[in-house]
Amino acid sequence: MPQTRRRVFPGTPCYDAPRSPALLGRQDGGRMADRRIGVGIVGYGLAGRIFHATLIRHVPAMKVVAVVTRDDARRANAKSDHPEARLHATPEALFADDGVDVVVIATPHDTHLPLTLAATAAGKHVICDKVMCLDADEGEQMCAAAEAAGVLLSVFQNRRWDADYLTVQDVLARGLVGEPFVIESCVTGYRLTPGYKLPSGDLPRAWRTYAEFGGGPFRDWGAHLLDQAVQLAGDTPLRVHADFQYRRDWDVETAGTALLTYAGPDGRIGDGLRYVVEVGNISAIARPRWYIRGSEGAYLQYGRDAQEAALHRGEVGPRPMDPENAPRLVRDVSGTMQDVPFEGKSGNYLAYYENVAEAIRGEATLAVTGRSVLPSIRIIDAAMRSASTGSVVMPAAARA
Repeated sequence: MPQTRRRVFPGTPCYDAPRSPALLGRQDGGRMADRRIGVGIVGYGLAGRIFHATLIRHVPAMKVVAVVTRDDARRANAKSDHPEARLHATPEALFADDGVDVVVIATPHDTHLPLTLAATAAGKHVICDKVMCLDADEGEQMCAAAEAAGVLLSVFQNRRWDADYLTVQDVLARGLVGEPFVIESCVTGYRLTPGYKLPSGDLPRAWRTYAEFGGGPFRDWGAHLLDQAVQLAGDTPLRVHADFQYRRDWDVETAGTALLTYAGPDGRIGDGLRYVVEVGNISAIARPRWYIRGSEGAYLQYGRDAQEAALHRGEVGPRPMDPENAPRLVRDVSGTMQDVPFEGKSGNYLAYYENVAEAIRGEATLAVTGRSVLPSIRIIDAAMRSASTGSVVMPAAARA
């Protein structure tokens, strides 16, 4: 089913899924009006415990009722965090649990397709952690399965609710830099996060450092940054050129850069937007999180959203940027470029889960559908091909 579009700023589509049973899936408002929505979590590591479970605990309409994890320490954490929840031995057992209405898939990337197919076949709504899938073909299968089963499929693109992203969206929507020429979106650092340096079961390294599991920072962080790019600049860049570096003892990249080239107002490439995405963990000095050049000014902002650190402390709710990461806006004022006082937006990951609960009950349109994420997956596919071949690639959506 085609998606409806609303403009964030001229030339920039953002997706709203229409209120349609075929896209929204089964709405369970009738039978859930008098009880909480039962959530089953598959995988109870960083994503399952710190992100998903913490947010779900703060949504009155939802409750964690079941968990699957094969790690003994994580099973103990789940039992401590959710004393009333059932601890299942396998995902299949959780999918057969009548008390589970929606399944959260917080497992390695290569498992997202088979787990989603099994959960939707069991009649469960699905929230899949990013990256949604290993390629667009898998994503199409996931969306088709949910639609055939009449259930919701959402992807945890929580960084659509980052304070820095919402601030950039506001800057562009208000035309504060005029027509944007270049948008640079970067997440770089040097020290490895736990997801990349800790052993994973019988493996000497964490699963994110293995290609067979869909690892690598470009899929991991690129899933967020390219989803944001689609929301801000559109789903059909004319071409994608990517370059990866391999500087650690992994079989995946340690850093990656992708240049998305969009057509200009008259369809020409020469005057179109350049959107640069860079990720990696071999940068001792981090680059700016956002840098935007436009016809009437520029925007600069350092530092990542503060909500992830807050979630580790169990803190949930709207949160502004840290003061040291306050944005800088420079505009043409009476013929001279001047710093203009500007206040950033607050981020709120809780809004994602509040929307999912409302959509399941038939009270709202689902904000992040599986199909709204597919354009960013196609761009990831194009970037992977470009980096491996050294060529410029046209995403499938642009060629259609």
